[in-house]
Amino acid sequence: MLKYIRACMWIALLPVMFTGCKHDELTVPDTRESYRHAGDFVKNNYDLQLFNAALEYTGLAAGLNGEGPFTLLVPNNSAFNELGITRVSDFQRLNKDSLKQAMQYHILNRRLPVNEIPSNGVDVRYLNLAGKEVYLTFASFDPKVPGSQVNNLFVNGSFAVKKNVVLANGILYVMDKVMKYTPGTVQQFLAAQPEYSVYVAALKQSRLWEQLSGAGPFTVFAPDNAALERQGITMENLTAYNPDKYITARLFGMYILSGKNLFLTDFQALSVIYGTPSLNATIANDNFRYLLKAIKNTYQVSPTEYWLSYSDPENPALGNQGTVYGNTSRKNDNLTDNGIVHYLPDLVIKPKAALKK
Repeated sequence: MLKYIRACMWIALLPVMFTGCKHDELTVPDTRESYRHAGDFVKNNYDLQLFNAALEYTGLAAGLNGEGPFTLLVPNNSAFNELGITRVSDFQRLNKDSLKQAMQYHILNRRLPVNEIPSNGVDVRYLNLAGKEVYLTFASFDPKVPGSQVNNLFVNGSFAVKKNVVLANGILYVMDKVMKYTPGTVQQFLAAQPEYSVYVAALKQSRLWEQLSGAGPFTVFAPDNAALERQGITMENLTAYNPDKYITARLFGMYILSGKNLFLTDFQALSVIYGTPSLNATIANDNFRYLLKAIKNTYQVSPTEYWLSYSDPENPALGNQGTVYGNTSRKNDNLTDNGIVHYLPDLVIKPKAALKK
């Protein structure tokens, strides 16, 4: 996400304390009524209050009552709460220009109803008001079940909890996460995050770093400093974990999935479309394999859960080993211009398993 969101993510704020007049429930208007314009609809729905506050603070609100057309991908209040933003006044502390760009990222300058989104389309791209692309994945039906209707829509790893709300000048979707986009490369994203400084140094030492400035795409599950320290790897002793002693493609490189642009919710969609919520492949420049699996409970709208494991083809009886589980939604699905970064809370392959024989 942009710098303003990252700064807020670590701030513990007070519980939600909203005041003001009564707001409308978030429902699709009756066809006998006049549809509201986008700006008015957002303003008069309580569950969209924080998104409306961001629009008003950045000067975007009035424009959404214009001719349009617009498609709004609106994070609900809970989505902002996840990032530590719980009150309207919290936006006053953020950089207005950065916030404006982030809100424009959630608005398309076209009308996009559900019936125009390709059925079972994966990572279908549409331009937003920020001039960037969003990735829509629509798991509309299960090919194995004739007549099935699933209709799960995901955008940049966010799930549409309400779809196709018709407006006078467009369409609105309610999303369960604020979409996170940071201009630049995966390499630049990692280098800018202090919590990944040891991993960055490890990649440089292992000659795995420079690739991340390339065209990609890359999906990276990045262990933070605390994850590495739990396995005895710190900045002070990092030189001991060098390519002369360790298979660094296994120890540090297994978390770089080249040629893949994977949001965690993609696995939930692929489970519907292709029948599998997992990816099993060989680690680059190694003989070990990795297994990546992710599941989202779309009924309870809970965070996407993922598991990352490894297996040794020379010891198949051991099965999948070293499984690391994660569901820290606010740290995952960080889109950049050449890939996506997710947070990894521990090392899957411990140093001992990466020692050269």
